[in-house]
Amino acid sequence: MKKILAITALMIVGGSLCRGALMLGDPGTTYTINFDTTVADVNNGQFTGTGFQANPVSGQLDSDSWASTGWSAGNLPFGGTQTTPNTDYTRGSSAGGVTTGGIYAMDVGGGNTALGILPGQIAGKDFAPGTLTLKVQNDTGADIHSLTINYVIYVYNDTKRANSFNFSYSADDATYTPVAGLDYTSAQVAAAAPTWEANNRSTTISGLTLASGGVFYLRWSGADVAGNGTARDEFALDNFSIIAAVPEPAEWGLICAVGLLGVCGLHTWRERCRAQRQLEGTS
Repeated sequence: MKKILAITALMIVGGSLCRGALMLGDPGTTYTINFDTTVADVNNGQFTGTGFQANPVSGQLDSDSWASTGWSAGNLPFGGTQTTPNTDYTRGSSAGGVTTGGIYAMDVGGGNTALGILPGQIAGKDFAPGTLTLKVQNDTGADIHSLTINYVIYVYNDTKRANSFNFSYSADDATYTPVAGLDYTSAQVAAAAPTWEANNRSTTISGLTLASGGVFYLRWSGADVAGNGTARDEFALDNFSIIAAVPEPAEWGLICAVGLLGVCGLHTWRERCRAQRQLEGTS
């Protein structure tokens, strides 16, 4: 009995250790990250720009689900910690118009918080280029064959530089596939009266075979594109949503039907061979 309890406890602990991503539990359900409310394993409360760690306190993001590169303060790996005040990962809150590179909790209007990024003042540093990666995990109990993704890119165009904020995905966090239709580059000419501008993005990643328990990676990448000067436009990611799809019952029925036809065909072929042998034996 003690051994059974010990094994059960180990399974529970092991299951909790496997978490550490945005969990996709129900096919067809929309999972949303808006940075205003808690999402398990993604953020603790409204984001306040106070950093990342594996066990985030209120206002922080969960580094088990988030990773970032390209900052002078160093890279943030999954499960890492970046909480030192007033550094690249902890620039606090702003409504836009900031001049110090880093990650902010941006108020993009009406108290709506978004994950804000201001590329730094020096080329080759501070998200110029850089990446922001979100990890998701299949918890549906079946293979995921497609993911539908929506998000909003907010841009505060107050400089004479054009910068990119592009999307890609990966099954192994090594080789990433870009989605050209989601590419975004800010205008090189600064707006006369800068304000947060919303740009909606949507795609469906199909042809997947993401096994139950498997992880998948979604990445946003930034880089200088055109213009000059040290200042760069501000970007903010918000209202990210994802929907997982698994094979429908009709699809499983078709698969089973094809399999059944194969079995029936094999049976018919065997019967014909047997009959032929019988005829040959009597001739």
